[in-house]
Amino acid sequence: MAAVRMTHPDLPEQPIEVDELSVPHHQAAGWQVAEDLPQEPKPTARRRRQTTREDES
Repeated sequence: MAAVRMTHPDLPEQPIEVDELSVPHHQAAGWQVAEDLPQEPKPTARRRRQTTREDES
């Protein structure tokens, strides 16, 4: 399922992501689809480099 970004007029600085199936439910509560908001990059896990005994000296 695709995620949809939505905003609420009372909370313009707090966009949320909801499943596309729950958009009508959120719209009934006053939320609006926010097509024009820039997508925030999702944090990704970074791999730690393994150190060897040569690296420690």
